[in-house]
This record gives sequence, structure tokens and C-alpha cells, in this order.
Amino acid sequence: MFDRGINSIFPIPLYLEYAEGEEFKKIEEELISASDKTEFSQRKDWNADTHQLSKNPFSSNILTDHNCIATMEFIQRNVIEYVKLSTRSDGNNQYRWSESWITKTLKGQYAAEHHHGYADISGVYYFNTNGEDGNLRFDNIHSQMAGNFILAELPSKQPMPLKNGLLILWPGVLKHGTMTNVTDNERMSLSFNILIGRQGFVVENG
Repeated sequence: MFDRGINSIFPIPLYLEYAEGEEFKKIEEELISASDKTEFSQRKDWNADTHQLSKNPFSSNILTDHNCIATMEFIQRNVIEYVKLSTRSDGNNQYRWSESWITKTLKGQYAAEHHHGYADISGVYYFNTNGEDGNLRFDNIHSQMAGNFILAELPSKQPMPLKNGLLILWPGVLKHGTMTNVTDNERMSLSFNILIGRQGFVVENG
């Protein structure tokens, strides 16, 4: 429905939800247990002050490796809702976890700007944050058209909330990074990629 004044078209659908109550407690237990059993290291080909990742982050699924049932159920339920709300689909598409990993961000560390271009949906879930240890920021997709006065005046980055129990889902092609952690807290988060089945691209449920 358009009205007088400013109207936005072609918005990028982001999805936010919070785990609460007993579900939140179960997820915290699973992810803390998984992280306690995990070795973290920085990628050798990345900048020295970037965050640390669990082993083989882009070719393994830490959720299935550690049997994080409550976490997967929470994410799966919200992925279905995200697809239903943001597309013409009924949300019953088949999908597959492409990979999942845990990120540890120490004081002075950050996530450099990047994207997960092959993923239909990328996501993050926070399970150890003080709310000030490095917000996720999305890049304005119109930044390549900054030669236009109107588009150049739009914000270049959009910071997101940062809270334990928060799940954020977005299209994997959207560029993002994090602000530097300037606190003494070790921020811990779960990241993952999901592929969605559709005509011409069949995936098995995972």
C-alpha cells in the first residue's frame, strides 16, 4: 500500500526471533557444551585481528556433530516461518544445512565484511554476549550506486541488536561483518548456512 511521502520498494527481508524460557536454557546448555569441547583458531589467510572459528567451519556441521537437538529445532522452526513470511512459498520446501560453526570473538577482534553467496539463508544465534562486544552490521546493497545523490545519502551500514538468545536470518548474498569487540567478554555465537530446495534444485532434508 503506497501513500504520500517516502515509500520503500524491494526491501531486504531480515528475520529476528528470540529463544525464551526452557527452550532458551536447553539451547544455552547445548551450545556451551559444544563450545567447551571445541578447539578454536584463527584462519591463517585472514587478518591477524579477526575472530576465531571452530575446526573446519565451512565443511562441517557442529550442530549435528554435537547432537544439538533443541538448537536445530528452534532454527528449523524459524527458517520455515522466515520462508513463509518473505516469499510466495508455503514454507514446506525441503532444505539442507550446508554447514554450521561456532565463532569466538575476543577483545580487539572482529569479523571482516564478507558474504555467504552460495547460501539461500545465513544465520547467527548469540549465546554469550554482553550486548556491547561487536554488533553485526549489514552493508547497504545500494552502496555501489553512491554516485546518485539520493542513494549516497542513505546509511552505509545497518547495525543489528546483540543479545543472548537472538536469532537473525538473512539472504546469504547480503554482505555483513561485525564491529570490533572492545570489551573483555568472549563473545560466542553460532553461525550457519542453509540451502532451500526448489524446482531444478533438489536437496535432502537435513
